[in-house]
Amino acid sequence: MIPMVSDQEQIQLNSNDNLNDEEELRYKDIKQYLPTLYDTYARSKKNIILLIISSLGFLSNFDELVYLPALPTVIQDLHTSETLGLLTITVYVLGSCFCGLIWGVLSDCYGRRSIMLLALCGFILSMAGSYFSSNIGIFLVARVLQGGFICVTQIVGQATIADIYPPNERGRAIALFYAFYFMGSLVGPGIGGQLSYQFGWRSTFIVVEILAIVLFIFYVLFVPETQQYIIVCKYHKAGTKLLEYDLLVKPSLQNPCLTLAYLKETTIIPYIFVLAIGYMSMNIAQLFLSIRLSKAPYDYKSNIIGILYLPMAIAKFLGSIVGGILSDYAAVRYMTTLRIDEGHVVPALLFSVLTPIGLIIYGWSFQYGMHILLPVMGSIICAFGQTGTRPGIYSFYTIKYQQYSASVIAANNFVQLLLTSIMLTSTAIIVESIGNGLYFTIMAVANILATILPAMIVSRKIRLSSNISEKMPNQSTPLISTDDRQYHE
Repeated sequence: MIPMVSDQEQIQLNSNDNLNDEEELRYKDIKQYLPTLYDTYARSKKNIILLIISSLGFLSNFDELVYLPALPTVIQDLHTSETLGLLTITVYVLGSCFCGLIWGVLSDCYGRRSIMLLALCGFILSMAGSYFSSNIGIFLVARVLQGGFICVTQIVGQATIADIYPPNERGRAIALFYAFYFMGSLVGPGIGGQLSYQFGWRSTFIVVEILAIVLFIFYVLFVPETQQYIIVCKYHKAGTKLLEYDLLVKPSLQNPCLTLAYLKETTIIPYIFVLAIGYMSMNIAQLFLSIRLSKAPYDYKSNIIGILYLPMAIAKFLGSIVGGILSDYAAVRYMTTLRIDEGHVVPALLFSVLTPIGLIIYGWSFQYGMHILLPVMGSIICAFGQTGTRPGIYSFYTIKYQQYSASVIAANNFVQLLLTSIMLTSTAIIVESIGNGLYFTIMAVANILATILPAMIVSRKIRLSSNISEKMPNQSTPLISTDDRQYHE
């Protein structure tokens, strides 16, 4: 239920430009009773929205991985090389990389709902193109379009979470989103392996097409527009002023390339590299797994390869949930005592240490053809560490840049997807030259180096804030803030 303010008080609030000191105090007293954006959604409505956009996140990862166990079969069927086979993954990632910038800008300007529906229509059509591809050229074009359209689910999905959940609940919400997203890793390769083995690799696209149509219908029926500026204007026209009305400005359409300007922001760039290098490492290990297991000394078929992806997928699911819970816990703790938003990323940086450990085990066990349990164990540790890192850092992004959350997420995804696509293109050549062990060890070192700078920044902020809080009397946390000072309870 939204708390209401009397008409007389509402008029006074709307004409507060010429208030004297006494009226200013009265204005502040009234303002604390204004409803907020986060009060406009019932808990059940939030849960429905979160469930649907999380399911769309699942669709995104499921689509990327469902035909992965059959990649060797795709290479044979389309009469192409292993390099071009891997390129079908690379161009998919590149499509997501560049189109994400466009979806982020459009959704911040025109709203979440219309942009999501537009992109989903394009995705459904591109799936048909993949199914009917008769050669590697057509298939590559269809894969670019698939990646370019489906990436909207990650950009707009996380921006929707930032629209409806306050910061102290956002970590858990983003964790659930990524739990669904990485659940695609749990069922995608398993289902894809069995489908490809029984009915051929093209059957995987039929399953994805059906799922996309069903989720499109659910989105149309149950997910409203959530973009914050649109919502506050809607309530203002209806006669109710929300707390954030004076804080939000009308968004304007900008060049998608300008989104990359966020990469110059020193408050977020160190964390972007933590996620980008970790994401790249995890995905290369994941994508390289099917090719490596199809060769000696393993020589597994696609159905067995699909099953071997399950432990990694379970680790991703659990890592997302645990990372989100700890992120919210740390955020409340550090906001209560030190008033810093970086509390969200403390558990994330601790989780990121697991990624290089898993990469080293994974690389060297494949190098020496060890028992399959060892590379699987390495992939589990790597996946758990990387997915546990993500909820806290994404929560931090959307708190720092609330109104432009989709653009910031798009800029982050651009870096990690571009880096992933570049490395995917060269992975087979590099591994053939230096071997699995050294290649993944280099990746592990890169992950360690990427974590050092943000760890130093966060520890310094905590230390400085501790010193300040010891010298100042305790004060209540402000309710209202801008993009750099968000809502806390």
